[in-house]
Amino acid sequence: MTATKNIIAVDLGASSGRVMSGEFDGHKIALKEQYRFANRPVQIHNRLYWDYLKIFQEIKYGLSIAQNDLGQLASMSIDTWGVDYGMISAHDEVLFTPHSYRDDRVEAAAASFAQKIAPAELFRRTGVQPANINTNLQLFADLQRYPFLPEQVQDVLMMPDLIGFFFSGQRSHEFTIASTAGLVNAESQTWDAKILRALGIPAKWFGPLTVGGQLLGPLVPQIVSELHLNPEMQVITGAGHDTAAGVLATPRIDAAPTHTAFISSGTWSIVGQGTAQPITSTEAFNAGLTNEGGFFGDNNLLKNITGLWIVQELQREWQYLGTSISFDQLTQDAIAARSIGSTIDPNDPVFSTPGEMEEKIIRFLTQTNQHLPQTRGELIRAVLESLAHSYQQVLTELEEVTGQPVKAINMFGGGIQNRLLVQLTADYTHRPVVTGPVEASVLGNMLTQLHVLGELSPNDWDNVIKQSVDIHTVQPIPL
Repeated sequence: MTATKNIIAVDLGASSGRVMSGEFDGHKIALKEQYRFANRPVQIHNRLYWDYLKIFQEIKYGLSIAQNDLGQLASMSIDTWGVDYGMISAHDEVLFTPHSYRDDRVEAAAASFAQKIAPAELFRRTGVQPANINTNLQLFADLQRYPFLPEQVQDVLMMPDLIGFFFSGQRSHEFTIASTAGLVNAESQTWDAKILRALGIPAKWFGPLTVGGQLLGPLVPQIVSELHLNPEMQVITGAGHDTAAGVLATPRIDAAPTHTAFISSGTWSIVGQGTAQPITSTEAFNAGLTNEGGFFGDNNLLKNITGLWIVQELQREWQYLGTSISFDQLTQDAIAARSIGSTIDPNDPVFSTPGEMEEKIIRFLTQTNQHLPQTRGELIRAVLESLAHSYQQVLTELEEVTGQPVKAINMFGGGIQNRLLVQLTADYTHRPVVTGPVEASVLGNMLTQLHVLGELSPNDWDNVIKQSVDIHTVQPIPL
């Protein structure tokens, strides 16, 4: 490879979306945010939807900015959150506006769903923990409300596949994002016919799963003409699930992969460990662990827990009351504060809803007979210590279920910019923490593109990661 390759990662989250460029010179990837836009569910009456037309338009605008900045673009790929989807007709039309996973239409169908297939059986077959947000229950609820769907729907596309379809005109079913649906058999890595039959979901809605990426095709001519883009620019099916993409961008460290855990740190935290195969034991089910597919058909055993959401809510609350404080200042206040030795359970449902977060924390500490914070810094420090403590609890569960000791941690995502949280994570887990990248999902997205384009072997990914982003190791300090 001689010429620089300009590639685009479209990274869609449940609150914002970004069009990120990467300039690959054969040794490193120079990342740049070309465009960021809000991406929030739209409420109409009591339903929550994703504004997929706005998402499409915003991505196009981001592509035009990147084209003006860099010149010809070689490829693009999309990664998103899990579980949500769109329905496509035989005429390539979106039949319904995609719902948000937070939409409560599933609640009326939950009891009937559990009668169709028991939670433990569902986990044993798919490795996915039953939850109201899951695709399987969402589709079941849709069929209860709209029994005519089997006649009108030809394909159900998960969100990254749906956006890829808009840009390429080609339909795909990528493995990492499909694995979040609770409809893929953990052993065969194909759509589970028994579950589909039990729930009355037509098997024709789901095509063969793509593992390891593929060229989806060039941009549709209309977009090329409208934006004056490179007509040979390829749309690539990469790691469609943002968590799977992020794991790909973690640097290799001294501990063996089987002895390394990862923490994706942001608004929410994901604590997990790579495994060769899904683990669907009773112990994993009882521990609340779930399995999500990896890009090459491997597996990530993990648990989703609350992250910096609580700190973000405190910041919003104080701003509403007239005190605007940056995250950096909150972190500085917490560093300067003493530890009061009190912790909350970040996963208690009381902390999952917005509003009155400080009052909720004080009430929790009072009810559990713990010391109360006297300053804002003490409060923030107690929250961060609680997060680190919850990480340690999940690591213990992972060790018990896998039988493998965790000797080191890869920590990535925006949360690693909070250096106190990183240090507390090392301290509470008694393990070294290797931080980076901040933009792990974006970098993982780009690595898969370069792999599919034949520009970069996975054997060389680690070198590229370490030359492209800052990597630091934080050692534990005895508490």
